[in-house]
Amino acid sequence: MKISKPNIIFGDSNLNFFKSLLKIFNIKINYIKIEKFKDNEYKIQFLKKFNEKIIFILQSLSNPIHDNLINLFLIIDSLKKICIKKIYLIIPYFCYSRQDKIFNENSSISIKLISNLFDFFNVNKIITLDPHSSNFECCFNTPLKILKSTSLFVNDIVKNNISFDIIVSPDIGGVLRAKNLANYLNLELVIIDKRRPISNYIKIFCIIGNVEFKKCIVVDDIIDTGNSIIEVTNFLFFNKINTVIVYITHSIFSEKSFIKIYNSKINKLIVTDTINFNYFNDKIKIITTKYLFIEEIKKIILEKYEI
Repeated sequence: MKISKPNIIFGDSNLNFFKSLLKIFNIKINYIKIEKFKDNEYKIQFLKKFNEKIIFILQSLSNPIHDNLINLFLIIDSLKKICIKKIYLIIPYFCYSRQDKIFNENSSISIKLISNLFDFFNVNKIITLDPHSSNFECCFNTPLKILKSTSLFVNDIVKNNISFDIIVSPDIGGVLRAKNLANYLNLELVIIDKRRPISNYIKIFCIIGNVEFKKCIVVDDIIDTGNSIIEVTNFLFFNKINTVIVYITHSIFSEKSFIKIYNSKINKLIVTDTINFNYFNDKIKIITTKYLFIEEIKKIILEKYEI
């Protein structure tokens, strides 16, 4: 059975990643023109008539977050106006997933507000990777497919024949993520009791497990300022760890915090390409997530042809 090329368009974020993904489907052009007026308002224009009534939109909701959100909402709204029946969103990094609770009296639950906006557009499915919140799925009425980066990390470790003794969760909230990786690699799990009394400040209380003279992998979903992972690394070396390799899904790197990582005791940092990042050196390595999303696109295309 011959399957036609999917209709895939992408927004204004992470352009290199999206272009490399489209190459797999032999799609050479983004059939959407995105312009900005002098006051930064967006104007959206489609460059072809979509005969198929199924379309995929690629957009990572990283910095500038609100530009990328509005950009995406305008694209969806424009597609609705030309009667596209099924819209699937590929969102590698989903903003506001860290704000899943009320932080103080009368404050908004930010991810719930964002989810309500997506629910309004009534898209068919949102496909994303490693959202921070364990409550993420509960906030949405829109169907979700949440992908995990664990298999990518395992493949990289096996491919490079890297030997380790333990997997470390840098906090209690990341235990499930670290446990999944530990199970794949049949390694011991160590947990750090780290708490955040105020934003961008952490306090480490204790370590659960033995790290002395061992090689470890620390796994987490987001690196932002880098302060937290550096503090964890320093704490591990204080407890006589031998080697610290860090695997992170989303590399936000606020205020060029990758420079702090480069100057830290971290032996190597491996991040994915869900957020645009072009700073390469011998300490920071990037692995691609595009094949995870390609497989999901293929599944949806094949479902259309099922009898």
